Amino acid sequence: MDKELSLEKLFSEIILFFIRNKYLIASITIAGVLSVILFQKLKPAFFKTNAIATSGIAAYERFEDDDILNQRTAINMINNLQLDVRKEDFYAISKKLNISFEESAGIKYIEAEQIFREDQDEKKHNTPKFQIDLIVRDNSLITVVQNGLISYFNNNEYIKTYQKIYNETNNDIINSIDEEIKELKSLRNTQNSTIDFSTHTILSSRDEMDIQNQIVDLKHKKSIIITNNVMLKPITFVEDFSYTTIEEREVIVWGSAVGFLSFILSIIISIILEIKRKALKQES
Repeated sequence: MDKELSLEKLFSEIILFFIRNKYLIASITIAGVLSVILFQKLKPAFFKTNAIATSGIAAYERFEDDDILNQRTAINMINNLQLDVRKEDFYAISKKLNISFEESAGIKYIEAEQIFREDQDEKKHNTPKFQIDLIVRDNSLITVVQNGLISYFNNNEYIKTYQKIYNETNNDIINSIDEEIKELKSLRNTQNSTIDFSTHTILSSRDEMDIQNQIVDLKHKKSIIITNNVMLKPITFVEDFSYTTIEEREVIVWGSAVGFLSFILSIIISIILEIKRKALKQES
């Protein structure tokens, strides 16, 4: 019973404390929130957007392992730009992206992350796509940064070397496939040929349908290689950065945080004032 009375008295004291100091607590809390809102409104806005991209770097390197065949190299290249942003090394950024110093100084944040797909067992697997998150101080820089990224990848010496070798070897494979197709067509059109087919590893029988199927398979492989040669660029934007006009100011986040801190501060000040009033009352 005494415990219940003590709890009731405690709650009563707390309620009375807030009633006595309601104006002070409210004024300090509101002042804190309003100051943040005013500061955020006066502070330069920024614009947040993202894009989906893919890169041919992993294909150029010809990794066969699916765990390795991801966009790690491309992602690391973009995330290295964020390291320069954090250091405010805008000169380095301007050189890498082939943009002006003033334009590079307008980049607030840039980072990339791998896009995964989930199977039925909710296991994540690599995809050839990745997402790029971008924050700039002026929305006119969105297109500038996208073009800068294309230049950044296209002019990288490591990528240029691998891409050149990749395309050259693919062209050699295409020529070999053309020769095989030519030979198969010749075999198909030859009547009563005396050629020993057992010496041709690509043939398993003299059946004309079998030869036709092999020609179709080779043409399919050739079409894939040609497509890769044309489409696999150092970086390709599957979806461009959205040209947003909505300003981001983080008013809600900072307003909530400062509002809470202002509320705590107002309680501390109220407690100090109450203690001081009681001390003065006892002295008198």
